[in-house]
Amino acid sequence: MSYLCVDIGATNVLIGTVDNDLEEIKERSTESFFRNIEKELETLRDKVDQKEVFVAAAGPIDKNEGYIFPPNLPENRIQILRPFEKFFEKVVLINDCNAAALGEYTYGRTSAENLLYLTLSTGIGAGVIADGSLIQGATNNFAEVGHMKIADEGECGCGGTGHWEALCSGKNLPRLAEREVGRRFDSAQAFFEEYKKGDEELKPVVEKVIDYNVTAISNLINLYDPAHISIGGSMGLNQFDLLVDRGRIKEKVIHKMPTIERSSLGKKVVLQGLKAISEKEKRREGDYRDF
Repeated sequence: MSYLCVDIGATNVLIGTVDNDLEEIKERSTESFFRNIEKELETLRDKVDQKEVFVAAAGPIDKNEGYIFPPNLPENRIQILRPFEKFFEKVVLINDCNAAALGEYTYGRTSAENLLYLTLSTGIGAGVIADGSLIQGATNNFAEVGHMKIADEGECGCGGTGHWEALCSGKNLPRLAEREVGRRFDSAQAFFEEYKKGDEELKPVVEKVIDYNVTAISNLINLYDPAHISIGGSMGLNQFDLLVDRGRIKEKVIHKMPTIERSSLGKKVVLQGLKAISEKEKRREGDYRDF
C-alpha cells in the first residue's frame, strides 16, 4: 500500500514513494513545483494506491490554516494545504526540520534520546528530540534557530539583522562574501569552489563563517543540552568538515560536549522523517493532524 512523502525546501522539492520502504525519489526545483503544483499533484496521486500524503515544508508554517511563510522564497506567504487536499484524502503538514529530527532519531545511526538536527542549506533551521519526543512548540515552529541573532550585520529575509541565517546560509553567504571582499558569487557553491582552488582572498570570509557557526552551535548546545547533533542540508553535507569546528565549539560549551556528525541519512532525512510519522500514525490510528 503505497503513499507519498514530499519535502518542500527553499530550493528543491524531493518526492518519495513509500511502500514499506522509501522507494522512488524524484526532485524538482521549488519554483517549478509551485508553478505547476496542480498538475504535479495530479500526476503524483496516480502513482500511489493510498491517497495519503505527508508534507514537510521549510518554516515557519501555520499547520492549522495550511500556510507556509518561507523567507527564502519569492512569495513569503503560500497556501499549501488546499492544493494537496484537492487531490489527496489525508494530508499531514509539518516543519521540515522537525521531520528531519524525527527521521534521524528513527532511522539514523545515533541511539541518542536527546538530539538536535541542524540544516545548513538555503536557510538554517533545526529540529529537537528531547527524551525521545519531538518538540514542536505552541505554533509547531520550535527551534527556528536561523533567526537567532549572533551579530550586528547582515539583513535576513525575515527583516531582522544579524541573524545566523542572514550570514551563513546558502542564500546569504555570497552577500557576506561580497561585503567582505567586493566580489560577487552566484551561489555558496561557487564561493566554496573558488576557495578550495586556493583563493587566499576568501580565507577571512570562511573564518568569519566558522566563527559565526561556532557561536551559534555552542549556543544551541547550551540551550538544548543534546547528546547528539546531526547536521544536514546542502552546505551541512557538502562543507561539513570545513564549516564545523568541534574543538572551538567545545571551548564555548558549558555542558558535556555532544557528538556532532554529518547526517547519516543525507538528503533523504526529511523524507525518512515523514515515513516515521506515517508509521507512528498507522500504529496508533490517531488524528494525522496531531503532528
